[in-house]
Amino acid sequence: MANSLLTGISGLRGHQKMLEVVGNNLANLNTTAFKSSRVIFSDLMYEVQRNSSSASGGQLGSVNGVQIGTGSRVSQVDLNFQQGNLEATGNTYDLAIDGGGFFVGMSGNTSYFTRAGVFAVDDNGYLSDPASGHLLQRFGTLGEPDGINPSFQNFGDNRIYVPVGASIAGKISEKITVSGNLSASTTGPVSQKLLTSAFLSGGSPATLSTKLSDLDTNTADYVTGDLLRIGGFKAGGSSVSATMSINGEPAGPGDPPASTLGDLINQLNASFPDAAISLGADGRIVALANATGPSRLEISIADNDTNVGRTDLDENEFVLGAKGKDADRVSQTVQVFDESGAAHTIRLDLTKQADGTWNIKTIVDPSVGTALDDQVNGIKFLPDGSFGQVAGTGVGDANITVQFNGQVNPQTIDLSFGIPGTSNVLTQRGDGLLEAPVAYADGFKPGTINEVSIDTNGKVIGLVSNGVRIQLAQLAIASFRNTDGLVSIGGNYYQSSLASGEPQMGAATSGDRGAIRSGQLEGSNVDLALEFTRLIIAQRGFSANARTITVTDQVLQELTSIIR
Repeated sequence: MANSLLTGISGLRGHQKMLEVVGNNLANLNTTAFKSSRVIFSDLMYEVQRNSSSASGGQLGSVNGVQIGTGSRVSQVDLNFQQGNLEATGNTYDLAIDGGGFFVGMSGNTSYFTRAGVFAVDDNGYLSDPASGHLLQRFGTLGEPDGINPSFQNFGDNRIYVPVGASIAGKISEKITVSGNLSASTTGPVSQKLLTSAFLSGGSPATLSTKLSDLDTNTADYVTGDLLRIGGFKAGGSSVSATMSINGEPAGPGDPPASTLGDLINQLNASFPDAAISLGADGRIVALANATGPSRLEISIADNDTNVGRTDLDENEFVLGAKGKDADRVSQTVQVFDESGAAHTIRLDLTKQADGTWNIKTIVDPSVGTALDDQVNGIKFLPDGSFGQVAGTGVGDANITVQFNGQVNPQTIDLSFGIPGTSNVLTQRGDGLLEAPVAYADGFKPGTINEVSIDTNGKVIGLVSNGVRIQLAQLAIASFRNTDGLVSIGGNYYQSSLASGEPQMGAATSGDRGAIRSGQLEGSNVDLALEFTRLIIAQRGFSANARTITVTDQVLQELTSIIR
């Protein structure tokens, strides 16, 4: 009889614990990042009324044992680490982990772990939990001194210092990156070019020694005293009006030879000294302005009205072969910073060359400084338009040197166009309009850290008044092999145990660690409907076990009344 009482009591105790767990879940319905628990029951030991036995000699079968249970017990209170809903708060220091992992806080030499990221900056400038005073820990070396970037974290100190209001010294510019696309249809400087159709003699291209009267277009032989009128404009724009005296076939041994096409070429060169005029192997006369750029070069040849001889020179008039133009050029300004952090604007002029390469000339306002090395020459591109190389050397290599006013030392700045063979920086492709590429320099002027932001990788980034973003530190995120083995210590914190294993520190979004959501908090994962259901189950279980005790008591009363 006593066993049934004890069995009922064990049920009462277990369901009482279940009520406590459900009550705790409901009490923390709105607790930040709270993880609900559930009760797992197991049966207790059994009283053996009869042992089991095996079959004997084929005469007797096996006998099953008889066991009577002695009740139940709470074998486990299991934590549910399912993700809670994320709620926006707008506070930079409110952090949630979207996925697995825990923030790491430290008090003295003891580590604590939480998913409730309600943090703030304490009076010493460190990121901490203002409810407990635990100092948030960082991971890696981000923000420690590296000799290049501003740093605010100390070696061996894993606290996160947030230097809002700190001054940032300026940084000298060491590199200018030129990116974008230069149209492949651009050209270098072009000289005005005129040419005629082919002069033929006997159906073959004429030569310098071909007589004018022997040209296929000649309709009447020239005689001595005939004239050719030469007109047009020189490349520089001045008009030309000249004549060429023609010699016919010599009448005697002392007469000059008949005029040839070569004589006409010589006369044209004399009349147009700023152009080179020649006869090609194909019989065409080609006139090329000596200087590149826009040109007025025009040439016309005609028979004088009084000539005896005639040639249909309209068949070989000069036409435009190439229009003279300056090289295609684009300009881009870029702000660079000197050793003191002062900003200066310089201009980069990119000019297409006749060989298809590009040159850069640096223009510096004299009131700002002087360009000691102002050229980058021979910027080449591969056939597919990707960047090739900078072929210039010496003064034309891939850097410029500027002496800014007020600075002791000249400043050398490298120009970067990308990795040869790649297309991720500067290219030369397409036939669209020529647009200026984008040029930007590293370095920055002095400023002040006005605020911070925290990205999904847990990097704490200082936003400086000069527009620069400085990486200050990176949050440490802990993961465990067995999160269910963590020990809840209250205050939204856990500690590791032998069951959980040692914390594995890392950065957010690495391994099984989730992403950091700044300006959000994780809500409780308590399921209200489920907890109310469990509450009813616990109540019914408690009532049923109480009934066991009541019935046992009644039976005992009947037993004791027998002796009356």
